[in-house]
Amino acid sequence: MNWNDLKIFLAVSDASSIREAAKKLKVSHSKVSRHIDALEAASGVKLFDRLSIGYRLTAAGEELIPIARDMETRVHSYCRMVAGRDDILSGVVTVTCPEVLVTPLLLDYFLAFMREYPAIQVKISTSYELFDLSKREADVAFRITHSPPEHLIGRKIGDFNEAVYAMESYMMSHRPTSKESSARWIGWGEPEEHPSWIASSPFPHLPIMGHFNNPSIQCEIAERGEGLGFFPCCFVKPDSRLKKLSTPKNISELWMLSHKDLRSSKRLRAFKDFMTRHIPEIKSKLEGHSL
Repeated sequence: MNWNDLKIFLAVSDASSIREAAKKLKVSHSKVSRHIDALEAASGVKLFDRLSIGYRLTAAGEELIPIARDMETRVHSYCRMVAGRDDILSGVVTVTCPEVLVTPLLLDYFLAFMREYPAIQVKISTSYELFDLSKREADVAFRITHSPPEHLIGRKIGDFNEAVYAMESYMMSHRPTSKESSARWIGWGEPEEHPSWIASSPFPHLPIMGHFNNPSIQCEIAERGEGLGFFPCCFVKPDSRLKKLSTPKNISELWMLSHKDLRSSKRLRAFKDFMTRHIPEIKSKLEGHSL
């Protein structure tokens, strides 16, 4: 059987839709259809029932799934093994990380690495999803988690901390500790009137001015002297005039993760070693100790 046909077969099975499978694979709708038709012709059986609500596996299709999964595992294992033997300092390192961490925390180090290793291209993919490193959807993943997957190797960069911040001028004008205070919180995206993070803060009596689901926006509003914010410490620049008003609170951890089969890749090792050298300063920003 043709692996390309089986790869598309699995994508359609997972998505239950030609259109969604095509989107995931970044190919045309017609190409996916052609591969499914070719696989059914080669197998001599119908693998999917074409329904108005999507594609549903037939009994023959269900029987093919474990065979296709086994081949998928073998192909990806071989690709990782070959990539892991790469001993040249050139090529591409694909990195995935949450979008909100790129600009305030990691971008300076990515750019510095590319200056030091101009033959290595760093491809950044911003996502909150944990890309499947077993399938080489990414080489390195930066993830905010307390429990990284056990099958990946990694290094904890530091604790992901948040704290209360405000401009000193705002504090003096609005006196948040007073019962008659006119100070207000810069809220997160949730519509709760008194969320838990406010209840556990030094100013649980203050109301919310509005809701903003992006910490960069919250930080900007606080720097404009429009309210108190509770956001990640790494968003506050060292030269910011914002004042920290609470002890940093641990929310999660930041990890740098990769697959064990890629340990011998010279370019990947160069990237990880470079980032590891800078962990102390990244950790300081992450945990709110640099202010």
